[in-house]
Amino acid sequence: MRSVSSSGIHPSASRPSPWLDPPPAMLANMRTTPSLPETADLVIVGAGFSGVSVAYHALKAYPGMRIVLLEAGDVCNGATGRNGGHLRPDYYTYTTDVLSKFGPEEAVRHNKFERRNFEALMELIEQDGVECETDKDGEAWQVFLSPVEFRQALNNLAVMRDLGGDVHDVRVYMREEARRITGIQGCFGAIASPATPISPTKLVSHLVERSLANGLNLQTNVRATKISRNVLTGSSSGSESAYGIHADSDSDGFEEIDGSTLRIAPKRSSFLYKVQTTRGAILANKVVHATNAYLDSLLSISSDIISTTKSSSTNVLVTPTRGHVIEIEPLGEGRKSLSLDPNHKITNMSFNYGGEYLVQRPNGNFVLGGGRRYGRGQGYEELSSTAASSAEEEIDAAVDLHLRAFFTQTLCFDNARFLKPTLSPIQTAETNATYSETFRVVNQWTGIMGFSTDSFPIVGKVPSFVEQSQEYCIAGFTGHGMPRIFLAAKQLVRQILAEDPDFQFDLEYSQSTDHGGGGVTESFMQREAWDGCEEMPECFGITEERLSEIITALRQF
Repeated sequence: MRSVSSSGIHPSASRPSPWLDPPPAMLANMRTTPSLPETADLVIVGAGFSGVSVAYHALKAYPGMRIVLLEAGDVCNGATGRNGGHLRPDYYTYTTDVLSKFGPEEAVRHNKFERRNFEALMELIEQDGVECETDKDGEAWQVFLSPVEFRQALNNLAVMRDLGGDVHDVRVYMREEARRITGIQGCFGAIASPATPISPTKLVSHLVERSLANGLNLQTNVRATKISRNVLTGSSSGSESAYGIHADSDSDGFEEIDGSTLRIAPKRSSFLYKVQTTRGAILANKVVHATNAYLDSLLSISSDIISTTKSSSTNVLVTPTRGHVIEIEPLGEGRKSLSLDPNHKITNMSFNYGGEYLVQRPNGNFVLGGGRRYGRGQGYEELSSTAASSAEEEIDAAVDLHLRAFFTQTLCFDNARFLKPTLSPIQTAETNATYSETFRVVNQWTGIMGFSTDSFPIVGKVPSFVEQSQEYCIAGFTGHGMPRIFLAAKQLVRQILAEDPDFQFDLEYSQSTDHGGGGVTESFMQREAWDGCEEMPECFGITEERLSEIITALRQF
């Protein structure tokens, strides 16, 4: 790649991604009720793909559950609405790494989980008629720009096949054939598998709409500032508590749901958690942290680990990591497709161990992301010093320049030329002459991903020495959330409802012979919601053993 001095190049402002410009109407500044509810069965903090998926699965299985979804900005305003617009399951690249750490069963479990997650999302999109820029015939091509990476990938694929993983639709293309189909002359081979582009905000908007119909209370532009154990005590006189909430003497009464089903309404003193927000407090029996990159900001065990290890970093479980993306429009007679062979419908590409990724939207535009290794601190941000608003507002000039050169030169879209910067231009005649007239950048943006300490997602019940703990999290997908989140959220809901006495009561009630296993509770609890839910990899779970390993690693620094 031709080197270009960045002298005179200065950072520019990040703009909204195409998924947020314009934002879907129902995602912007939405509040189901004018005021914040005083209590909830479940509070979910974070309304990106993770938080919305948890609400969707929980209310599909148990529509009577009182769920409040809190979002500091608008729905999808974080990483979900700022990603590269791709849904590409990974069936093999992690094989030897997972095999060495966790064994063959866990490696195969990864393979099948990502496949089933992809299939589940495509089934949902097709059945519900969701228009979100997907292509059911799309192909993802992992294009190898070094022989070492290609050999490693081939080895991982062979090992996964021998372990019994499902790789039936994964295809290998050797050097000359890969060059012919992709037009990338510097590649040493390619491996293709099913994938699709996607508009994440349109998908999430649909899930929100379905959840609202099932009773979700959505509160946007409400920031959760603190989550603590509830110390409120009831009062027989119905006097107001220190938190401004009345504890009525008859709060142990019954409430009517779905016409005839009765549930016990707990005393306010029995709610386990107090969630403090910028618009007041809400009491909840259960809390789900779905804040991704900002998981450590509200999680009590994170502060405990920091104090225990005397760590100077506020990033304990997850590190905020800035990614950069540009959207490119083809002009004139330039190349219009990722594939030069009409027999292949390439919609997604990835390079350099996933360091760069490329998607073609249905409108013909290309979306290219990555290159963070060229940026300041390789994109890693300290939670204590960088707020989402500042980290998501500025383009790193070095990363931007790399992406513009990588697209035209390395990918052979317009050899020896650069995509013209929208930053302060380089003021030399030589570099001005290298600007491409075949492609132009129409947008550029950043997003803050959540990279977990050990590279695996963090999903499950948070370990606690406190009795009756009901704190859960789903975060840390390390730049690979779209192929994992939907079913990970479903498994988390499964765990939540397994410990929910109301759900268990209604489950037994609906299955009892006295009531014929049907009636009103059949709509109240949909057992078929769990069918076909592939088992989540065990290493995604947040366990005491995993936390101990993280603490040990932190103490070494």
